[in-house]
Amino acid sequence: MLAAGKYLLVEKKFPNPDSLKTVIETLAAVLTPESPIDTKRLALVVIRTVSRTNTDLTTSHLSILAPAIFASVRSPVIPVKLAAEAAFLSIFSVVDRETEVFEDYMAGAGAGLNATTKRSMQDYFKRVAMRLGAQARERREAEGGQGGLGLSNDEREDEREIWSVGKVDLGEGAFGDE
Repeated sequence: MLAAGKYLLVEKKFPNPDSLKTVIETLAAVLTPESPIDTKRLALVVIRTVSRTNTDLTTSHLSILAPAIFASVRSPVIPVKLAAEAAFLSIFSVVDRETEVFEDYMAGAGAGLNATTKRSMQDYFKRVAMRLGAQARERREAEGGQGGLGLSNDEREDEREIWSVGKVDLGEGAFGDE
């Protein structure tokens, strides 16, 4: 999972769209109840981080990501639930664009969802995602507006976890960490 995240964060242009779609589908595929808890959480962390740094990449794959992430927002496992909520807010840009991306998704790719899932996702978005988005906006404004103090602690921890692939943290900094 972390290697997939590192790949998605490093590449800005993907020469082979099929390989990109395969990586996205793999991330979504591990968000099933049968998958190990830590694998699900890491996949959600990767999706959130990639969505924050490359919105176009996740927006173009909402039809794959949204149903898989939504299935995890009601997880009884708190770390998975929290990661899923953060990923859901991030893929739909709720903090910055409120309902715009979600409404576009529901009018387009989301229109094909079964009626129960569609209604449940719309209710969750109105009831929970909008409230969490408003809280995140308030927190950002309290920190000094757009950008504020930089990344929040959880965003910084997510990136650090993804970039930990392939290097050992000795607490002294690593080559290239200037």
